[in-house]
Amino acid sequence: EIVTPKTLPGNEHVWHQYVVRLPRRDEAKAFLKERGIDSGIFYPLPLHQQKCFAHLPSAAAKCPEAERASREVLALPIYPELTDDQVGEVVDVLQSFLAL
Repeated sequence: EIVTPKTLPGNEHVWHQYVVRLPRRDEAKAFLKERGIDSGIFYPLPLHQQKCFAHLPSAAAKCPEAERASREVLALPIYPELTDDQVGEVVDVLQSFLAL
C-alpha cells in the first residue's frame, strides 16, 4: 500500500525530499499529524491541471497516472538534524497506519 522512492544501482540520491505514494494519502497525513509528525504535499496538482499551463493544448488532456500520483504523494520529514530515532518513529507510525 506504500510505494517508496528507489535509487537505481550505481546511483546515489541527495534526498531533497522523501516522497512516498499512498492510496490513502490524506488519511495517512492526518494520522501522522495526530502523532506530532509533519508531512507535506508539494505537488497537489499535476502540471496539466495547473492554472499557469491552462493556455497550452495539453491542459485539456487526460493524464490518469499523473492525476493518481498527485492524489497519492506525501513528503515525509527529511532534514539534516533528523535523528535515527525520529526516522524510526516515522516508520513505526506509518506501519501502524498501514495495519489499520
